Amino acid sequence: MKRKTLKLSFDYVNTPERRVVSLASAGVPCVPVMGFDAYRRQWRAAPVHVHDECMEISLCLRGDLEFELGGERFPFRPGFVFVSRPDEPHRLCAYPKGMSKYWLLFRVPVRGERILGLSAKETAWLVQELTHLPQRLFAGTKEIRALFKRLFALYDDKKSGPVERNVRIRSAVTELFLALVESARMTTPLRSADRIAEVIAAMKADLAHDWTVDELTVRVGCSVSKLLAAFKQMTGVPPHAYLVACRIARAKENLARGRQSVASIAAEVGFATPQHFANHFKLATGLTPREWRKKCAELQK
Repeated sequence: MKRKTLKLSFDYVNTPERRVVSLASAGVPCVPVMGFDAYRRQWRAAPVHVHDECMEISLCLRGDLEFELGGERFPFRPGFVFVSRPDEPHRLCAYPKGMSKYWLLFRVPVRGERILGLSAKETAWLVQELTHLPQRLFAGTKEIRALFKRLFALYDDKKSGPVERNVRIRSAVTELFLALVESARMTTPLRSADRIAEVIAAMKADLAHDWTVDELTVRVGCSVSKLLAAFKQMTGVPPHAYLVACRIARAKENLARGRQSVASIAAEVGFATPQHFANHFKLATGLTPREWRKKCAELQK
């Protein structure tokens, strides 16, 4: 079955801070775009978008990042994988200075289409696993990182003949997809997911509150160890780190509006002092609150 030409949400091109390749030329049309981002300066958030026919799979290497999907924000930390499906509007909320990540688009095959040299049954199994991962945010493995790196090396290989190179690329893509499926399975679904989700919503609604682990365990109704494991499984980070990330995200929005003082924003989002706020803000973004506000004002001109 011949497919229509794929229309991507963006014009993915190489820049000094983004390497983009297409594995379609190596006989892997199910990976039309693969990239490596390494930003040496701050960039603003991407627009909300959808990848028609494609899942986006990203591995964070460095940076305190956040994905937004369906109105929810997911902390995206080094070593974690984030997955969006073809029908899901999403975006990376910021591109801070020093961030880096691997990513690819997986074009979901139509019924009856085979990929990666697999049989029809093998293709159907792999596609089912990838499109129904038990979690969209999960801890990656060293193998996943190594396979992304290997794919770029194979793409750049000038010594092997084209047939050998293409076979090795297909093999590495297959290994990468299997490693992603295995990693997503490693943690069982949360039985307390609803209670954790309620706690997260409460934290976001009252960022100034001093959310202690003891209070959270009472709300969820479990031990400290179970709370920490469940919370990290859902968000990728412990409760306090998540709270700080939410505070910084809210502060960014308030600073961009330019109506409040830095001191009032610090108090509103729960930092004890403006200096305490400034220290956390610079650690997360590479800029002071005032530098962030100035940059936002320049971008809006």
